[in-house]
Amino acid sequence: MSRTARRVPALILLLACLASAQTDIGPFFKKGAIRVLIFSGRNNHDWRTTTPFLRDSLLATGSFDVRVTEEPAGITARTLAPYDVVVLDYNGPRWGETAEKALVEFVRSGKGLVALHGASYAFGGLDTLGDRHVRTGIIEPPWPEYAEMIGATWSQQAPKTGHGKRHSFRVKFVDPDHPIAKSLGPDFLANDELYHSLRMRPGVKVLATAYDSPDIGGTGKDEPILWTVNYGSGRVFYTALGHDVDAMREKGFVATFTRGTEWAAGRR
Repeated sequence: MSRTARRVPALILLLACLASAQTDIGPFFKKGAIRVLIFSGRNNHDWRTTTPFLRDSLLATGSFDVRVTEEPAGITARTLAPYDVVVLDYNGPRWGETAEKALVEFVRSGKGLVALHGASYAFGGLDTLGDRHVRTGIIEPPWPEYAEMIGATWSQQAPKTGHGKRHSFRVKFVDPDHPIAKSLGPDFLANDELYHSLRMRPGVKVLATAYDSPDIGGTGKDEPILWTVNYGSGRVFYTALGHDVDAMREKGFVATFTRGTEWAAGRR
């Protein structure tokens, strides 16, 4: 067989792969909807109930079409290409170079990212947590780009990041004119863990805070609860709320989460 003849099957295979990569999958999504991909499958919180609740909350608005992956380590740039925004209900091991680079470039290129509650603990070089907050003993190098996107990290150094007893508290908007907060009133009620002493990154725009009372193990300060980050051309929304489904059922959580996802996708 000549060298030219041997090259023909390889060329046909290459062309077929290129054609497949360019396939329009638009018909498989709701027309005009914001396309959301939720990352789940690993968390020290009950992702088996919270992820379906997040999906259903978005779908109930009529503005979103939502998919879920429980294996984020398998994503590539092609996986993310059809979507407008990624939602992180994830706190677990790192995903590897291909998946991590894909998410960074996805956001940097102008797409959206939403992260909630324990996602701020992830990838910070601390002991990786398993189901029910079990310490796995797995400690991986931190992922610096992730911290820049999310806007904050946890720290074991004083003052140690953490939270007091779960309780009801008022979340107060400090930027009530922001599209995520507009018309929601000056504050809303949450029943949740109130994170404190997060290490905030420069450029974070805080939208709402809550007073962390020393009476329940708090710092005696107003702690950031909701914020946004501009990352490259993309937009990131983070909420420290969302410990479990009971916390997510609060009207203020649902409103800010759905609005935050819409805003991150560039629709507000």
